[in-house]
Amino acid sequence: MKGSALVSKNRNRSFLVAIGLFLLSKFKWAIALLKFTKFGGTLLTMGASLGVYAWAYGWKFAAAIVYLIFVHEMGHIIAAKRKGIATSPAFFIPFVGALISLKEQPRDAATEAYLAYGGPLAGLISFLPAVGIYYFTEEPFWALVIFLGALLNLFNLLPVSPLDGGRIVSVLSSKIWFIGLLILAGILIFSPSSSPILFFILLIGVFTWWGRIREGYKNKLLSYEKEKLNAFQAELKQWPSYSSTIGLKESLNRITKEANGKVATARKWYIPFLHDQEREARDKAKVDLAYAEEARMLIMQWEHQPVFYVDNDPQRPEVSPLLSAVHAKLDERLSIVNEQLERLRTYYVSTPAVKWKVLTAYVALAIVLSLFMIYGQHLMELHQVDL
Repeated sequence: MKGSALVSKNRNRSFLVAIGLFLLSKFKWAIALLKFTKFGGTLLTMGASLGVYAWAYGWKFAAAIVYLIFVHEMGHIIAAKRKGIATSPAFFIPFVGALISLKEQPRDAATEAYLAYGGPLAGLISFLPAVGIYYFTEEPFWALVIFLGALLNLFNLLPVSPLDGGRIVSVLSSKIWFIGLLILAGILIFSPSSSPILFFILLIGVFTWWGRIREGYKNKLLSYEKEKLNAFQAELKQWPSYSSTIGLKESLNRITKEANGKVATARKWYIPFLHDQEREARDKAKVDLAYAEEARMLIMQWEHQPVFYVDNDPQRPEVSPLLSAVHAKLDERLSIVNEQLERLRTYYVSTPAVKWKVLTAYVALAIVLSLFMIYGQHLMELHQVDL
């Protein structure tokens, strides 16, 4: 009975430690910390983590966990370099793991999956030497390395964004994220003693999944903004030919009045999908208001500037430097909007061949890690390893 309780205790402690290792590595706000580090920050934070883990669990455990985390993150970095994407150095956080940031966004989900897959794959390779060493020495420490390495990387393969598994399966379908959320929810419901970290991962996963299914709505608003930007640019080209701004101001006042009416009468709370049309009308009205306000302020500046004509021909007014600067600003914003629309349209689009490769690699890695985790757990039970 005592041995069984000890094994159960070992398993629970191993699980709780492992599932927290990569939490903050998935928090976007934590990436800001990397701006203050150079490569030396990796060694410094690695040393700090080593000391903290040693204080809490002993030097052997500390060396094993820091080594496993380091190789995992190096897998991400190597994969990113193979795709030509620059990264920051790894930054270690005790009881959390390590994180890196990408200095540019992947061009598509397939590229992101490649980068994500590099971590768990390197994680698998990291503990394979321990299998051979244990075979010859039967030292319990190497059983711990096998179990912990397999569990660490297998957990990170859960199909929940922003874990690596969620980023990998997004190539297949981001709808799979919902399955991962159900798995996490089930663990929390049927295992009340699970680490609170699971709850935060679930929360982040829900927001990520929700943002994905609401991309259609975002696409509509961006498309409308693109229409307004194009219309605004076309209007600006006509301004120099106007003999008076009265008609222009009246038009802007009418737009402002109509938009204010839509915003004022809009409901305060919206049920997603059910009230999308009403919310879309309100949000478009806000875009109209922003456009009208910018145009009104521009008119106030422009109408006080002198008008010059090409070859002194009153039928050929020159475009003022003020309007030229506004055109450039609108072009820049239009470029950003077009880029966002293109990303929404194509980011998750992949060929069947790519999907099959990703699925095969994902399932194969998950199976291998599961087998090693079972094997490592069996060895630990034989030796009753205390974590």
